[in-house]
Amino acid sequence: MRIEVEPKGGTRRLQREQQDKEQQKKKDSSNDQDPDLKEAKPDAEHAPLEKEIKFIAPARKIPFIPHGYQVSIDKQTLRRNTAFKPFHNWLKVQTEAGFVTRQEAVSMIPPIVLDPKPHHVILDMAAAPGSKTSQLLEIVNLPTDKDCHEPVGCVVANDADVKRAYMLVHQMRRINSPAVFITSCDARFFPLLRSKDSESTGDSDEGIFDRVLCDVPCSGDGTTRKNPGVWKNWTCLNGYALHPLQLAIALRGAQSTKVGGYLCYSTCSMNPIENEAVVAELLRASEGSLELVERKSELTGLVSRPGMDTWTNLSEMRKRIRSTCFPPTPEEISKFNLKHCMRILPQDMDTGGFFVALLKKV
Repeated sequence: MRIEVEPKGGTRRLQREQQDKEQQKKKDSSNDQDPDLKEAKPDAEHAPLEKEIKFIAPARKIPFIPHGYQVSIDKQTLRRNTAFKPFHNWLKVQTEAGFVTRQEAVSMIPPIVLDPKPHHVILDMAAAPGSKTSQLLEIVNLPTDKDCHEPVGCVVANDADVKRAYMLVHQMRRINSPAVFITSCDARFFPLLRSKDSESTGDSDEGIFDRVLCDVPCSGDGTTRKNPGVWKNWTCLNGYALHPLQLAIALRGAQSTKVGGYLCYSTCSMNPIENEAVVAELLRASEGSLELVERKSELTGLVSRPGMDTWTNLSEMRKRIRSTCFPPTPEEISKFNLKHCMRILPQDMDTGGFFVALLKKV
């Protein structure tokens, strides 16, 4: 519990074009820390801060996040202490220009495990505020060959809330790409777009999206370090209330994924009712057309725990909750491989809590 009440440093992601410039500066440097963000120490002008801040380490690369950096200053300190005003102003300018995106380190993992390519058609089902969408869009914006610089693929960013969808518009303006489409509809009923091939073959299970991201609404109990207010309204019943919505969105996402494509299901919750229970029902309902994929071994430096294959439901709720909230049977445990899910705990890497599962449609 100690780590849950400690303030957390910020994380930033550089856009790829900006990262190329940074790499040019670092050609003669073997240090893996950002040379532009030097060790910060209070000077004479900021003498009153001497007792509060003795030393701030430089920004450091996050090994499993391409172009990701971690700053050891928490958000409140960065905003309130005048010693960091130049750095804070620089961050604001670069963020508004689209070169820097403020994003949780664990929040950057789903787009990475999806492994999108520039030619892919991608669906982000619950996209607002848009940090993961921008991460996907940066990949799509990469040129497919030296003679063609226009994007070939595209990202469809959806959010059910119109106001949050407008936030997406603002976020995507920073990227300045023609390859993004923003929609606002209930993700549970997202239109089932079909390819011409599926129409000719009559295969109703064939979607058109190469990659689908289902970062679903959740209880957020993994975000208590950055949002302590979660504790005020948290109860162990939250997961049961959200489970049907999460499952419905994930099922629609699976329908929208093309054969051979990937679906990433993620939450910022640690509750198995919101996580493994949803994934287990996805695998159960797919009847073999979905399989869990192990991707952790490819993320160097990532510390995560395996997915849970059993959990306990509240005894007083056992007659009122959905059957899909219960753990899989022994036969299903050996078949589902829920251990391939990734649980990121706050104490392991000084991050927020997060859950990620990658499924392939076969």
